[in-house]
Amino acid sequence: MWEIDRKVQVFIILFAAALLFAGGYKYASRSGASAVPELAVVEAGDPKEAEEDELAVHVAGAVKSPGVYYLKPGDRVKDAVQQAVPLPDAELNSLNLARRVTDGEKIYVPKHGEAAAVGESSMGQGIPAQQGETGGKININTASATELDTLPGIGPSLAARIIDYREKSGPFKSTEDIQKVSGIGARRYEQLKDLIAV
Repeated sequence: MWEIDRKVQVFIILFAAALLFAGGYKYASRSGASAVPELAVVEAGDPKEAEEDELAVHVAGAVKSPGVYYLKPGDRVKDAVQQAVPLPDAELNSLNLARRVTDGEKIYVPKHGEAAAVGESSMGQGIPAQQGETGGKININTASATELDTLPGIGPSLAARIIDYREKSGPFKSTEDIQKVSGIGARRYEQLKDLIAV
């Protein structure tokens, strides 16, 4: 009889251990499952907010640290140039330092005696470079998105495509090459050809 009791005791202990293990496993899987979506929601929101709150601006020319800088909406050309640290021979007066920056634009800081980037005069930013060669036209190889946007039929979307094309494929060799950009056909080129240069 004592042996039967011992077997019953062992069975009860094993059964209780199995119940505890099953209960613990179920609890762990429930709490783990509820934690995952909560983390995913937090992480998914942050990058989008950061993107909407930042403008990427490329600063080049007579600066100590040329490159891409991230600014807040409403920041000015002055803020971008200060971050890149202008060199002593930088000709800052050729730029409109009070102008608000736009996402994806390039700000070229010329040296003393060097003209500002082409097209800047149309935005009130300075003196157009190589004015004799381009006749004040917008250079599609150096113009910012804002400058391209001033051309007839070119909105922010097409301006971004033009910049994207020249960054991936290199500078346009002729004004006709702008037709290689998706969305610019022969008809639109006819509107642009007298206003652009390379």
